[in-house]
Amino acid sequence: MRVKWLIILLPSFALLSGCWDKIELEERGYAVVLGLDKSEEDHMVDVTFQIENPQVGSTSESVAQSEPPSDILTITATDIISAKELANSIVSREIDLSQLQTIIIGEEFARSDDFNNIIGSSIRDPEIRRKMMLIVSKEKASEFIHANHSKLETRPHKYYSFMRDRWKDTGYVPLSDLNRYFQRTANALFLVIYASTEKDPETRKSSDSYKAGQVPQEAGDPAQMIGSAVFQNGKMIGTLTGEETRYVLLLRKKSIANHYVDSFKDPIENDRKISVRLLKVKKTSVKVDVEKANPEVRVQVPITVQVLSSPSLHNYANTKERQRMLKEEIQDDLHAKIMKLIKKTQEEFGGEPFVWFELARREFWTVDAYEDYDWQKKYRNADIQVELDITIESFGSQLKPPHVGSGK
Repeated sequence: MRVKWLIILLPSFALLSGCWDKIELEERGYAVVLGLDKSEEDHMVDVTFQIENPQVGSTSESVAQSEPPSDILTITATDIISAKELANSIVSREIDLSQLQTIIIGEEFARSDDFNNIIGSSIRDPEIRRKMMLIVSKEKASEFIHANHSKLETRPHKYYSFMRDRWKDTGYVPLSDLNRYFQRTANALFLVIYASTEKDPETRKSSDSYKAGQVPQEAGDPAQMIGSAVFQNGKMIGTLTGEETRYVLLLRKKSIANHYVDSFKDPIENDRKISVRLLKVKKTSVKVDVEKANPEVRVQVPITVQVLSSPSLHNYANTKERQRMLKEEIQDDLHAKIMKLIKKTQEEFGGEPFVWFELARREFWTVDAYEDYDWQKKYRNADIQVELDITIESFGSQLKPPHVGSGK
């Protein structure tokens, strides 16, 4: 009889053996945003946790009307995991990083030698996922997190999730996550989303040359996310504007952001601009030749143009000559700005953010041969030619502009 009960109970022991460390959901505090800042102490980091309140924004919101949407605290420690353990001695719920989606990095810390070591050691923890978004804030990350209160989204994780979808539409920022950082930072320049809640008093003539904090704004959400922070070998070395970031994505063979709205000078009235939608319907063609002393790169970008708005009210739809003038204006303007960007990456940054290293690497039989070639160093003197294949597809739903004012 005892043997019979023993046979019945033994399998149940195997099934229940993993329940000893179970924690109820209500006992967990899920951090949805993590901030990293340079500490005043050497080789230390200030880690900011934004822990979401699950009752705010849910069906039980009436129970927690007076509660804040999240709790924010900052801990100084040697690394992220140590900071998490110290925070658990303060927070009533056990901090869980498994739902963490966004890491905010203060610019001062991103430019330090400690950043790569701290972020590299964090991936040993199974709760740290490589799909987390990376954002560099102009100010301290803790200040950015405290100041960023969205008017439409009370839940922080939803705010960043929706913003990610908007980034794909505008192309003003790159899609940067932890996995891409580790894949590219040693081989090329890596671009990270640049953000700020501080307003820069500097004014710019062109809306395309803005960086975070420079967009003229009244009211609305305090955070501006536009432009890129440039990383090389695990350290931030500079920034790109929103316009420059768009051109980087345009020159990549594959890019998630394949369409965006831009404006160009009206070839008939130079003091006005024409708004168009640029679509990259096909992949960018990139050919890399590493046989010569200085590598040669030949880039062909297919671009389809849809005219959206022409404030001058000139009719471009029915006049071939005007269409030619508009096409040349777009082509010349784009080409000049793209070549200026390429020169900037060669001379100022000494590396390329276009992911062309993947194509150069294919030209070598072994990894050792590719590393001996030193693509990043060779890129500085590379002969690069860019050809834009522009096709004007449409002029909007109303081809002929209204005959008012001085419109023709």
